[in-house]
Amino acid sequence: MKKYLLVSIILLVFNRLCAQNMEIAVQANSGLFHYAGNGAASTSAMIAGNQNYTDNPYGNKNGFSYGVGVQVQHVGQSGFILGLQAGYEILRSKVTINSYDSGGISYSVQGQGLGALFSSPVNGSSFLQDQSIDLSPYIGYRLKFKKIAIDLLPGADIGLNLSSYDKGEATLTDYTSTQALPVYRTNYKRPDAPTDVRIRFGGALNYKKVAFTASYAHGLINYDKNMTGGNYNVHSELIRFGIAYKLSSAL
Repeated sequence: MKKYLLVSIILLVFNRLCAQNMEIAVQANSGLFHYAGNGAASTSAMIAGNQNYTDNPYGNKNGFSYGVGVQVQHVGQSGFILGLQAGYEILRSKVTINSYDSGGISYSVQGQGLGALFSSPVNGSSFLQDQSIDLSPYIGYRLKFKKIAIDLLPGADIGLNLSSYDKGEATLTDYTSTQALPVYRTNYKRPDAPTDVRIRFGGALNYKKVAFTASYAHGLINYDKNMTGGNYNVHSELIRFGIAYKLSSAL
């Protein structure tokens, strides 16, 4: 409830500040998302339990991400821009699964028990998938040419997490049976991620009512500051590419 109240207040204040000379657009974007820092990993183990889960889900490999949203901005006669984007996003990072830690689970090959194996080599991957509402306030400047305009848009992202899921699968690689290889899966709901804050630099190429957008965002929040065994840092990094259609335009 607090997240939705924050969204409503920000939108109301922005509407009051920029009641005239507004550009309003709907947009869709895709992008590449991953985690960085000494706590992010390229490989991890899948851990057995009542629900399988990835030991370290914070993958430093890019996952395909996407979102939709609306953009409202005021463009002054001097070219100064004050704007706000609000949208829904699914952000996915990837980590390679290279072992399956089974604890006391027994495997059987061709009817013969192998006993309790703690770790077995596997090949697969998992994705940490976050659903979030993203608010992006920004300032900027518009460079006008004959038929196009280029917007330079530094700003910030505020990611309000709705849910986080650890999704993936891995296949046992040292299985000698002629039967199908065992496949292990995870679809584990993790505790909600913290509200993320990212600094962002973006740009837009405007032509009539269409704009092509691109941006890079660098996270400032440590997702895993309480990770045991050391002083770990995990922060988000996101590249977006998108297209926007203007319902009203200042061009």
